[in-house]
Amino acid sequence: MSNEVELKFLVTDDVFSYLEKTLKHFKVTEFQDNTLKNSYFDTAEQTLRSFDFGLRIRTAKDFQEQTIKLAGQEIGGLYQRPEHSVQVNQDWPDLRLFPSEIWPEATDVGLLQNSLQKLFTTDFHRRTWKVELKPGSVIEVAYDIGFIEANGQTEPINEVELEIISGDVDSLFELAEQLSMNRSGWLLGSASKAQRGYRLAGLASEPDVRRMGYVSVTREQNAYSALLSVIKFAIKHWQFHEQLYLKQPSVNALLQLRSAATLLVHSRLLFSDVYAALTPVPWDDDLQAVIDHFSWLDDALVLQRMQLEYKQMLKNAPCQKELNEMVEHSNAKLPNFSETKTFLLSPMYCGVMLKLSKWLATHKVVQPGSTAPDLPIEVLAKHNLDDSWQELLSLSRLSDELDHDHYQQLRELLRHNLQVGVCFAALFDNDRMQGFRLPWLNMLGRLSDLEHIEWIFNSATKLSCADSDQLNIWLHSQLKPRLLELDQIRQRGIGMQPYWE
Repeated sequence: MSNEVELKFLVTDDVFSYLEKTLKHFKVTEFQDNTLKNSYFDTAEQTLRSFDFGLRIRTAKDFQEQTIKLAGQEIGGLYQRPEHSVQVNQDWPDLRLFPSEIWPEATDVGLLQNSLQKLFTTDFHRRTWKVELKPGSVIEVAYDIGFIEANGQTEPINEVELEIISGDVDSLFELAEQLSMNRSGWLLGSASKAQRGYRLAGLASEPDVRRMGYVSVTREQNAYSALLSVIKFAIKHWQFHEQLYLKQPSVNALLQLRSAATLLVHSRLLFSDVYAALTPVPWDDDLQAVIDHFSWLDDALVLQRMQLEYKQMLKNAPCQKELNEMVEHSNAKLPNFSETKTFLLSPMYCGVMLKLSKWLATHKVVQPGSTAPDLPIEVLAKHNLDDSWQELLSLSRLSDELDHDHYQQLRELLRHNLQVGVCFAALFDNDRMQGFRLPWLNMLGRLSDLEHIEWIFNSATKLSCADSDQLNIWLHSQLKPRLLELDQIRQRGIGMQPYWE
């Protein structure tokens, strides 16, 4: 058995010449050029996939082998999976050639063998360089270009993989940084060829925007373990929506990407003592730069909703013609898909994910005397949830009736409070947790409904409209009942018993 440790990059153009030129500055001990065909297998019920196994037969000019990849982990483009490979001379896998101990208990290997089906294939041209960075440290750089085929459909493959042959993971990231930091069009990949093949074969659901949900922390975890769960959860959510946006551009996909980045920022506050005991993080400034870059999403969402959800309501607004022109003008100033794609494929953006992945793979405890990493997660969770709740209550209880400015402040506190819940809510009774969060989620939705009114208030001073006074009166008429509704929701929320007590 070998343990595969590799980084995968998706690239946007043919990078063979670039790799060939760049790797001349390193000690290349071997170069190979192959055309490979992989056939992937599973049962109709996707039994292997349910084990998190992947089974393939790889065929090249002078060899053929069957490989099974076992359950592993992938975070931020870094793949770590044990695998077994056996040379064969046939086009159909023989499961008996793999060690018997790899199978989950009670697996009927014979039945599994008889149920195998070929699901999809990958055909690609692979060039590989074995690069010796230092004595005992060898990284294989593989460039694959080709396609996945399933059900008569194809999807392109254009990937660079860096795999550890010998040495440590630091060398892997060192080479990855040198290859990707000087060239646009590199993106850390979060989906393997097999995952993409399952989707193309119709055996996995088509991706769509996902609500963030909750980190799967458990009471058995300590604070350090829970922190890693939060970071991995955020990165997975981030990369899913990054890939989704590049295939199906939408404001909502980018909003989820930004929420994941914001969760990482919040983790620095919620787990501050744990972070202090670990290798310093290198990503704070870059992560904030990503969040700041997407600040335009707030306006984009408001403008989108004004053109769709609020279109009928706005027909009754004074200065309607001028408002529509302002919406169109503001929309035209927003970044388009091409500009956003350029950012997502920039070296700076790629570097953020590399830094996150490298820290996860290489960090250490640098303050061994600290007790923070070993703190039971439930203790830390209750502390953070209570602090956030008290902060929210301090503003919520200012008055029975809050004005618009106070609700704007409350919105920011509420977003932070709900992200604290994302980190820790899974530790507690689900029904109580959902019941407690419901009015506050309802409030956040209603506050979002106010944003188009806020946008018009801010734009009104720039409008050249004879009915601007009437527009101001109309805006206040729209705002007042919404504030009354928010007061009612807020009072219900204040009266709820916290689920962590």
